[in-house]
Amino acid sequence: EQGKQIHAQIIASGHESDAFVRNALVDMYVKCGSEIDARQVFDNTSDRDVVSWTAMIAGYAQHGQAEEALKLFKQMRVQCVKPNG
Repeated sequence: EQGKQIHAQIIASGHESDAFVRNALVDMYVKCGSEIDARQVFDNTSDRDVVSWTAMIAGYAQHGQAEEALKLFKQMRVQCVKPNG
C-alpha cells in the first residue's frame, strides 16, 4: 500500500517518465510481491533497458513464476537486448 502511495507521488511530481524511477518502481513492486503492478509499470515503459528486463525477470523467478520469467527472457532476446554477464 505504501508503494502505491509513493507511485502516486511520483506520477503527481512528473517523474514517472524517468527510466531510473520506472526501474525502481518495477523493483519495488517485485520486492513487495506485487508482480501485477510491476508488470504494469514494465509494460508502460517504452524505452526498456537491461535493468528493466532484469528486474521483471528476476521478480518472476523469485516468486516461483519460472515460465513467465523464461517467456520474458525470450521476449527480451527477440527485442535484441543482451543480458548482463
